[in-house]
Amino acid sequence: MIKEAVENLNGQLSYSDIKEYINSKWTDVNQDTITAQIIVLSVNHDSRIHYPENHKPRLTNSNSPYDLLFNINRGKVEKYDINKHGIWEIYKDATEKLGIKKFEKAPTINTFLFAWNPDKWKWTTLEQSIEQLENSGKVTERWSCVSHKTIKPGDRAFLVRLGSEPRGIFAAGYVVSEPFLSKHWSGEDKDVYRVLIDFEVLLNPEREPILTLDILKTGNLEKQQWTPQSSGISIKPEVVEELEAVWFDFLTTQNIRLNPYAPSDNENTKTYTEGTANQITQTRYERNPHARVACINHYGYSCSVCEFDFEKRFGELGKNFIHVHHLTQVAAVGKTYQVDPINDLRPVCPNCHAMLHRQNPPLRIEELKIWLT
Repeated sequence: MIKEAVENLNGQLSYSDIKEYINSKWTDVNQDTITAQIIVLSVNHDSRIHYPENHKPRLTNSNSPYDLLFNINRGKVEKYDINKHGIWEIYKDATEKLGIKKFEKAPTINTFLFAWNPDKWKWTTLEQSIEQLENSGKVTERWSCVSHKTIKPGDRAFLVRLGSEPRGIFAAGYVVSEPFLSKHWSGEDKDVYRVLIDFEVLLNPEREPILTLDILKTGNLEKQQWTPQSSGISIKPEVVEELEAVWFDFLTTQNIRLNPYAPSDNENTKTYTEGTANQITQTRYERNPHARVACINHYGYSCSVCEFDFEKRFGELGKNFIHVHHLTQVAAVGKTYQVDPINDLRPVCPNCHAMLHRQNPPLRIEELKIWLT
């Protein structure tokens, strides 16, 4: 009845408008029931969670018949339009209490270029930082950032060496802090914005190869300024995919001391804060942007185990979401092993990914499929 009323009455409607329409077509309708059902159908009404139809968490992009109205103000509604009103969520908090809130999408991950000029500042602890990365799986450094108004935790970070040769990219990782003010490295009486970066790759340009400027100035990459005047500038989105591909190829083909995508030369497995060396290598490999893109471009976004597709189920919210799984434990292959995203990775949903790793060594995808039959 309410749906018909909304479809036949244009614009914003008062509760009275809806009741008047219903009473003109049907008799003996409980007026309190109409009011209750309007609340049930209003995606942003805080009281809708008190009715059985809305006792389970969900998003309002799931095509539920109970997400029909949007509350404008007290006693007035209009037809819910996801493009106009956004996605709303029925959620449970830490105490299992239901609530209503507007759903905010996860922030976009951007990519930034940080700079180091050894002619201006000597990185005297570089070797110690590399050793820490080898022993613990990560190393955190603070770096000045001119893009302090837009950068955020989770953004991708590359570090380029400037000044005297060799010049080029020699480190990569992820931003792990909000920008903060600290003293300038020169000792001058002024503050600069910095962020903390967790580096997963850190090379010593004086002792091993780096991704040189002559490579960075070829193809689509030439659109980016690779010798910036300031540290922490944004890398143009249109060159990021090619940069990740070139960086991935560099890391998997060059003779560098600490290759994040190859087994350690140390036969005694080290224990790290987040797992074994083998596990950390696989995690880096699985989340590497280029490896993910290559895998997903080949296999798509459906789970290789259960065939679940997040976009088909959740619409725009689930678009381009999937985990990737490493098929072969790195410890089980030889030291000359070359990573191959298409042969070594598969897209899987988070549930199936967790189930694959419920035992050690992990289940094979074919084995887990049997559990679903």
